[in-house]
Amino acid sequence: MKHIGWLLAALILSSGCTSAIEPFQADGSDCNVVLSETACAPTSYCDPGDRVNGVFPRRHTYGLLRDGSHVVGTCKPKGGPGAACNSPDACISTRCMHSPTEAPEAKGACE
Repeated sequence: MKHIGWLLAALILSSGCTSAIEPFQADGSDCNVVLSETACAPTSYCDPGDRVNGVFPRRHTYGLLRDGSHVVGTCKPKGGPGAACNSPDACISTRCMHSPTEAPEAKGACE
C-alpha cells in the first residue's frame, strides 16, 4: 500500500501539471505570456487575447499546492504592415501603432 502512494505522487509530478508552460511553443499552442519574447518560436508571438473587465481570462495554475499561475495565450505568427496588434511583439516590424484618440486597449496596426 505504501508503494501505491509513492507511485501516485511520481505520476502527478511527472505529468507536467505542476509546472509552467515551457518556452518556444509552436503556432496554435498555448503559451506562457510572462515569457513574452521566448514563449513562442522566433517568428511568432504569444497572444493573450482580449481583456475581459480589464483582465486576461485564461490562466494556467501549477505547483504541487496549485500556488503558481500565469496568463495563457496562443502562439500566432507575427503580422506584417497593417495587421491588427495589441503590442509590438505582434508585429514583424516590432511597431504597433495606435491612434492617439483610441482607448489604450483598442487594437492598433503594425507599421
